[in-house]
Amino acid sequence: MKATYCIICGKQKQGIPIKDDRVLEAIRWFKRNVTHNEKGNRLAICRECYPEYRKRRDRYTSRQAIYVILGAIFLVLGAAIRLTAQTVMVGILLLIALYGLSLLNYTPALSIKDAAKPATKNTSNK
Repeated sequence: MKATYCIICGKQKQGIPIKDDRVLEAIRWFKRNVTHNEKGNRLAICRECYPEYRKRRDRYTSRQAIYVILGAIFLVLGAAIRLTAQTVMVGILLLIALYGLSLLNYTPALSIKDAAKPATKNTSNK
């Protein structure tokens, strides 16, 4: 069985598991194929580190939205000023670069299944 580590404090602890996404898969692919140093540990957030995790995750999602919106604005303005293939390509490259910049603050999502769904109420009258 693989060990579980908290991604905030780095200690071996049990906690809420992290959802595997494309970024984590890319990191694992890099470690497996390039550095040959993949350990295969499970990642989680321990109870003590959850408030810090929440701050980091909120900062990541807000910056990601801001950078993508800025990139889209530059793309639209560039196309509005001069509609050529080069302008559109530069706008798309700028959008990709800004999205990549948002990954500097990357914090993965938690793997909580349907926790946000409200329970259905039985409204039958007897």
